Amino acid sequence: MALTNEIIQQKLIEKFGEQLANFEEPYGMLTFEAPKEINLKVLQFLFDEDTLQFKFMTDLCAVHYPDNVGRELAVVYHLHNLIDNVRIRFKVFTNINNT
Repeated sequence: MALTNEIIQQKLIEKFGEQLANFEEPYGMLTFEAPKEINLKVLQFLFDEDTLQFKFMTDLCAVHYPDNVGRELAVVYHLHNLIDNVRIRFKVFTNINNT
């Protein structure tokens, strides 16, 4: 079975429930947000889960949103499943004063 964005989203929701938010698919790439308290758990799950196998981090970057009060900084992870050739992105926001 081919790995689809719907399957990925379903697996993430089964594991983390409503902790994850803002699922969307700009240009076909599944994108979502995770709270900073669980970002490493999300990364580990995406890596370890047999169905998902996101073993390659394509990019890790930070973005500054000065007008987004309380969520001024974001860490953005771009991950790649090399077996199914699927890419996803997830963002973790934080307050600039609580980094």
